[in-house]
Amino acid sequence: MKLLRFRRTETSRPEWGIVDDGAVRPIVARHTVAEIFTAVKSGKIPTARPLRLDAVIMLPPTDENVHLYCAGLNYRDHAKELRMPVPKSPVFFTKSVGALCGARDDIVYPSGTRLLDYEVELALIVGRRIGLSDVLRPDTLKDFVLGLAVMNDVSARDVQLSATQWFLGKSFRSFAPLGPWVQTLDEDVMQRLRDLRLELRVTAPDGTTYPNKCQSGSAADMIFPPHELLNCLREKFDLLPGDVIATGTPRGVAMSRPGRFKTRIAEILGIAPGKRVATYIAGEIKNNRNYLERGDVVSARIATDNGFVDLGEQRTRVV
Repeated sequence: MKLLRFRRTETSRPEWGIVDDGAVRPIVARHTVAEIFTAVKSGKIPTARPLRLDAVIMLPPTDENVHLYCAGLNYRDHAKELRMPVPKSPVFFTKSVGALCGARDDIVYPSGTRLLDYEVELALIVGRRIGLSDVLRPDTLKDFVLGLAVMNDVSARDVQLSATQWFLGKSFRSFAPLGPWVQTLDEDVMQRLRDLRLELRVTAPDGTTYPNKCQSGSAADMIFPPHELLNCLREKFDLLPGDVIATGTPRGVAMSRPGRFKTRIAEILGIAPGKRVATYIAGEIKNNRNYLERGDVVSARIATDNGFVDLGEQRTRVV
């Protein structure tokens, strides 16, 4: 089941609906993720007259005030491309809820930023409170998670690196396109989690596809699978309905990694880390053409090769 959060063009009130063959059937009297999760589990979902899918405005498919937790360096091929060791335990960072936007909204290029990057990610939408005593297993993930969605972890790399922390560079408005919808978890979807392919392509304003701005990877390459990520978090604090857990990105991001030789020479010469970061950023601005530019269109999708599970496609323009 594909669940869409949307609003009609003539109203400002968010609604939920079931996507079905180019239409959306509005769900009656269910407004929060917790209420939707309960309805899905009960099998009793009251719906109204269908609307055309192209006649509604897509919203990020979760509640207004939630937390965004992101797993860093959780794909083996991504760790390899950045020449980083595979982590022995999950690495997390957060993004502001103010970064959330819909799957057709624009990505706003912040003034002063020069290195705007992309990261397609599989996101989990928490369906019910997950506390200390709730131990998750692969076969019980569906008892706690509403479903899966596409997310793009947009990042201002120059801000991220200069600040020596990740939050600010990843939390600008529009830096977390989510959706278009949530694919609910059932037995068939659960059995195909490792078969999901993550794809991202960037096209220029004239429609030309950049050969160097793309990602392609498999969920089977995750270092820590979804249930392990959730267990790591719920051991420290409760996860709440609507919270978004982004599970990492495969290889192909724009950011390059300094060569081992250059890094070692900088260490021998005693160049301060701040100076090294400034030099690296300057080099990226001058030499790396993989970053996003104004006018680019980012297409991100996650699905199985046979289309049995399809989380839909994001199409966001950089403005």
